[in-house]
Amino acid sequence: MQGSSIHQEDVDVLIAGGGVAGTAAAAALSQLGLRILIIEPDPAQGRRLAGELIHPPGIEDLCRLGLLDDRAMPGSPVKGFAIFPADRSSVILCYGERPGIRSLGRAIEHRILKHHLLETVQRFPGVTAHIGARIARIEGNREGPFTAVVHCNGAEIRIRPGLMLGADGPMSRVRKMIGISHETRRYSGMVGVEVEDTHLPNNGYGHIFLTSAGVAYAYAIGNGRARIMFEVLKGADSKESIKTHLELFPTALRHDIERVLAKSKPLAAANFCIVPNTSIQGNAALVGDARGCCHPLTASGITAAVKDALILRDALAETDFNIAAALRRYARRCGRLELTRRTLAEELREAFLAQTPEALLLRECIFSYWRTSAKARVRSMALLSTVDTSIFSLATQYGTVALQAFSLLPLWFLERSVADWHRGVIKLIHKSLAFQYAAIRQWLH
Repeated sequence: MQGSSIHQEDVDVLIAGGGVAGTAAAAALSQLGLRILIIEPDPAQGRRLAGELIHPPGIEDLCRLGLLDDRAMPGSPVKGFAIFPADRSSVILCYGERPGIRSLGRAIEHRILKHHLLETVQRFPGVTAHIGARIARIEGNREGPFTAVVHCNGAEIRIRPGLMLGADGPMSRVRKMIGISHETRRYSGMVGVEVEDTHLPNNGYGHIFLTSAGVAYAYAIGNGRARIMFEVLKGADSKESIKTHLELFPTALRHDIERVLAKSKPLAAANFCIVPNTSIQGNAALVGDARGCCHPLTASGITAAVKDALILRDALAETDFNIAAALRRYARRCGRLELTRRTLAEELREAFLAQTPEALLLRECIFSYWRTSAKARVRSMALLSTVDTSIFSLATQYGTVALQAFSLLPLWFLERSVADWHRGVIKLIHKSLAFQYAAIRQWLH
């Protein structure tokens, strides 16, 4: 960079990104006595929609890492989810009580959460952050080791890390610069507003509204405010989509939203499924959304990012800081978590939005399963909240859900087509077997 001074710096760990994934990784690796440098280009982030809901395991882990404090925690507590289908009565899914696991999640405005975590982690031993800096390029071949060239305050710094982490979100520049390719699928858009939380129908719960226009969300974020988000499917008009979504909202809440929309422009974002072909390369690893992201229906992005940090810490400790061996172990463990998380999000989204016979039957089966017993709801919430990350559990639960189809046959005989029920059952059985096959492959791997 012309006119700049050039410095050389060696660190144990270089982290690109000071969001949830980056700060959690820094806090976790600080426990190993490592020298850690965070590169964060834009801590303010401006007005944007991003992850805000944290499941109980994520809250528990952030507290154990020292990044959150039970005595002074921002945001609003979340007991679980209230799900409102367009054609049935709502269902309440609570996190449930399990020994040693807290039963409340948390919703924290993204800007506040990021600021809090980044400010807190800089007080940890061995952690430094360059705020307003960016990684301009990464040098080295695909096998590593990689060196990062950072632009910071008019200077060019060449940083040689023992371990480099890409924690810079779903559109990760680090992922591209170290040569990791990925598959991308754009699901839909998302628009969101803030309103007073007075008229949320179920106090203390996140709300999920399922309509023909997509999925809408409503949850308190603290200080008397609530976030409302509407999915806009590909090719749909955003105003018409919001209008369709609002038809399912309670009257008072709908009027609150309409007043805000009349005065201000909503925030916007996009929903992607991103699947990198690997999560490690040379001496580099991807964490959080950079490692992969899916539809936000399960709201598991933040919790999964924190799990990534802990998995990486444990892999380094177990291999006595052998970077290559630790990263291989990290990739295997995170791959299992991500497969379950992504598969669950895909199946729920198809069941809630698609209009095929098998999707309609699956939707009916899911709600029938949830209404069957409290244990069924607790098992589902264990998967949704990442308490249970086993693809075997998902496969088993999917099979149990599919069995609900036989109890629904009389209803389909009266209200729908038996032929559609038959086609739907065949598809459900086929998918159930596919899940079992995926589970066995993962176990063998």
